[in-house]
Amino acid sequence: MVHTDVAHTDVAEARAAGWADARAWRPGLWQVAWLAFLLAVVASFFPLQFTATTTIAFDVGTQPPAAAARGVAQVLASRELAYDAARRLAPDDRARLAVGLWRQLGGARAEAQERPEEVRAAWRLLDDLAVTTINGGRGLSLSLSAPTPGLALRAAEAYVAAFLALDATTRVATDDLAVLPTVLPTVLPAVRRGEPARVAFLPDPPRPLALGLLLAAALTLLIAQRNAAAAPEAQGPLNGTDLPLELKGSHRIAWLGGPEGGLQIEPAVARLAVQLTRSGASPLVILSSDDLPEASAAIAIALARRLSEEARVALVALDGGSRCLASLVPDSFAPGMSELLFGVAGFGETIHRDARSRAHVIPPGRDARAGSFVVGAERLALVLGALKRTYDYVVVAAPSLSGADGGARLAALDPLVVCLTADTAPSTAAVESFDALAQQRFARVVMLCLAVPQDGGDETEGDASPLPTLDALAAPLRHRDAPLRYAGAA
Repeated sequence: MVHTDVAHTDVAEARAAGWADARAWRPGLWQVAWLAFLLAVVASFFPLQFTATTTIAFDVGTQPPAAAARGVAQVLASRELAYDAARRLAPDDRARLAVGLWRQLGGARAEAQERPEEVRAAWRLLDDLAVTTINGGRGLSLSLSAPTPGLALRAAEAYVAAFLALDATTRVATDDLAVLPTVLPTVLPAVRRGEPARVAFLPDPPRPLALGLLLAAALTLLIAQRNAAAAPEAQGPLNGTDLPLELKGSHRIAWLGGPEGGLQIEPAVARLAVQLTRSGASPLVILSSDDLPEASAAIAIALARRLSEEARVALVALDGGSRCLASLVPDSFAPGMSELLFGVAGFGETIHRDARSRAHVIPPGRDARAGSFVVGAERLALVLGALKRTYDYVVVAAPSLSGADGGARLAALDPLVVCLTADTAPSTAAVESFDALAQQRFARVVMLCLAVPQDGGDETEGDASPLPTLDALAAPLRHRDAPLRYAGAA
């Protein structure tokens, strides 16, 4: 008997190892988009600006009036002081400031282009000046930007020197007039030069508007790239061969088989019961088969009955074409999954008691049809999720999951999928079945090899059928308990 339980099987490794997404190695629009974004980031720093900072302090022991700080700030931002600061700069510095006036906009700025170099430099100083209060109003901080660090430092020193000279001249003129000689010291305390000017030798970051645009562009690219990476792989032939599939996340697969290749139904049920009682096993079990639908349904019924001996179990019949599932309840017109999925009936009307065990059964229903279309029902994942939270185990007898719509929604419930294959099938049948489940992102898979009679018939159809139907027991069971309500099922 061979039994393996590994994180990645040889089949998965053969498909995933050494293969990468073909688009990841091909230069495309994403590389071009990110390159354009990087170029935009670099371009946002130009023209380069360097900021120098200096301070002016009030020469008082207490905090001066707020009006004094506002008055000094207005003087620093005045046009006359900017003219005086520009005159104190060397001619080369004024020329450098005047050339950079192309950044200014507006009618008044345009007129400055025709004025002397000193005027254009003064306009540039005003536009790049920022004045803020510091130390609770006891001082003012001046920040002045320029194309080079040295020019920014000299411009800041010139501004402070021009203001101190203006303040000294104003105080002398007021004393000479001998008019209210004590008013100026009271209203405007004496000022002095604060900390020496300092300059940052790294260029200023982009302006807030440019930063906002860059951030929006980066988020847009990240979201678009993430959505593209999460999209399903496009399927199609490449030189006559399907592209290999790279499995995402952690996949666990178990191979169950007998000493001669296949298991009988009873040993298979025993092995599955052991698999489910292991630590970390999923309470949701889905049994499916591409070529043995009746055997898959029979094993689902037997497994549910065996687990119900020690746990609360719900058996969900999805395959409307299975004969043994159709005979789970005596009343062939009893509501079941088809009515529950389409909102015709509620849980209390569709949950029935199994006649041979303590399990609760949801039959296929009156309108049940054969085929895997039921797997694509939008409410199926919601129904199974509710049952999973109520019962210890939920055993689902499902039709073939290969190519069924809605498989991804079921995979999100993290079920244990048991896929049956016949021991008489080609050796590649199990690989193809697992491949179909892997494409739908089922992470826990048990590949069960079932022994099939030599005549090729379904084992459940012969005299050795281990699960007789309930037709023979229908009459004496009609007087038994009525169907249980969902909320009070025990």
